[in-house]
Amino acid sequence: MNKFFKTIIVGAASGFAAAYFLSTEKGKEIKKRAEKAFEAYKENPEEYHQKAKEKTVEYTNLATDTFNDYKEKFESGELTKEDIFETVKEKTNQAVDFASDVVSEVKSKFSEVAEEVKDTAESVAEDVAAEVDDIIIDYQNPEEEDNEEKTSEENEEEA
Repeated sequence: MNKFFKTIIVGAASGFAAAYFLSTEKGKEIKKRAEKAFEAYKENPEEYHQKAKEKTVEYTNLATDTFNDYKEKFESGELTKEDIFETVKEKTNQAVDFASDVVSEVKSKFSEVAEEVKDTAESVAEDVAAEVDDIIIDYQNPEEEDNEEKTSEENEEEA
């Protein structure tokens, strides 16, 4: 049962986060761009497939050219192993820093949304608890009801 509640909370938090994001200006802008792109794709999917193929060839050629340039520089002695390792190290550090910044930003935003969801959930829980506290269930055993009816009839007869 505990997993069930966790699943509900995670689902609610995800839904809230998506709704919150889509209600912001940036979210609305991204949604509009995605809708326009999808409509354009539906109208002419072959054009988009062709563009994807062209971009793939373009990036493949760029990677090949860059590799060949570095290979020629390495063979001519312009670049050394240390230069290549240093460049790779710098680029790796830049990528790690960028990824860390993005992860931190996402964590921060998720924490904010999670806190809002938690506050909302607590508020709803308090409201529900207040409503439940107001409910009075008067359950009597059927035998007790019969005894009460007999007692009230006997009291009426005596009067």
